[in-house]
Amino acid sequence: MDMSIKKMVEEKIDECSQPMKCSFCGKDYVPTKISVCGRESTVYSAACNCYEERQKQREKEQREEALRRKYERANIGKRYIDITLDELERLGTENVAAVKSYIVRFDSDNGKSLHLIGEFGNGKTSVGYAALKELIKRGYNGIYITWTDIVNRCYYARSFTSKETVEGILNDLSRFDVVVLDEFVIDTKDDKEVNLATELFDRFYRDNKCFILINNPCDIQAMKSVARLGKLLDRVREQARRLIFKKGSYRKGEN
Repeated sequence: MDMSIKKMVEEKIDECSQPMKCSFCGKDYVPTKISVCGRESTVYSAACNCYEERQKQREKEQREEALRRKYERANIGKRYIDITLDELERLGTENVAAVKSYIVRFDSDNGKSLHLIGEFGNGKTSVGYAALKELIKRGYNGIYITWTDIVNRCYYARSFTSKETVEGILNDLSRFDVVVLDEFVIDTKDDKEVNLATELFDRFYRDNKCFILINNPCDIQAMKSVARLGKLLDRVREQARRLIFKKGSYRKGEN
């Protein structure tokens, strides 16, 4: 045996040859006789599994912290950071079973999407957030964003001082495995906004990108009055399964 290795082994044996206690539970280490490099020694080893449990707990905390950072990058707000589909199902929120089925079958390359439609306050956004969290846990890359966020970024990108471009913003959104797009309310009198919406959904349709779109029924009716947006809704209907939320607002106690 190499002398340097032999020295390291002997130093380790000497280190373990002193009686010790577990620093977590206080149990005495148990003595064990060993023979290494022709040397008979007594070493002490733990009689508990505290170290292993501590390591498991540390690894769990590291995984949870890594997941929390992913949630933050996906723009999941603090109010929704701990919400789950199981909890929503327990509370009686509509369409959770259908969303769970969608997640189990999720394929980021097939473009299959969801369209959540219902009045204000009946759980659509909570379901969207919870679905996004579950997909992130399964290793997919996603983001939550509102239509207003997109419009504001794109309007600012048209200014001379912005380093962003509309093309760059749309390209960024297209790179995600799934986009949860909430509050999809288009100003039908603004041609730039109509153009932006049709371009975004043209990209989703062309590239088979998955999305979870969240709408109120009145907004859909307003969009139907514009021919180009009617075409957009036809593409959404072709690509996304409609899930209707029929209950009243939880905020108003209507359920």
